[in-house]
Amino acid sequence: MMSKVILDASALLALIKNEPGASILEDMLGRIVMSSLSLSEAATTLLKFDMTLQESEECLLPLISQLIPFDTSHALLTANLTKQLKDKDLSLEARACLALGMEMGLPIYTADQRWADLGLTNVDVRLIQ
Repeated sequence: MMSKVILDASALLALIKNEPGASILEDMLGRIVMSSLSLSEAATTLLKFDMTLQESEECLLPLISQLIPFDTSHALLTANLTKQLKDKDLSLEARACLALGMEMGLPIYTADQRWADLGLTNVDVRLIQ
């Protein structure tokens, strides 16, 4: 069985919108793990494009195999990344996604080019474009 992967909000939105890199992600359907914060960020983006909450839920949830709640250890690891990555200007969602990848030991796929040079050695970040 193929292993699970983590997507950040940008990668999930690229998949939904069939943007560059979406074809890479299509092969991962059925193995996608996401932080609840990444789901919230993706839904927020869809709501900005005049989708209803129900429409965004129906669009996003079928793509996610496992949704990980933002719990205490996840929150503290995310906070620690704020200090480590203070000059990188990453969102809370991005840091939460990175923390989840560290916690679970799974590769993270993103469309965010800023992740290319984070300098983190304990997480496997893969750009989709």
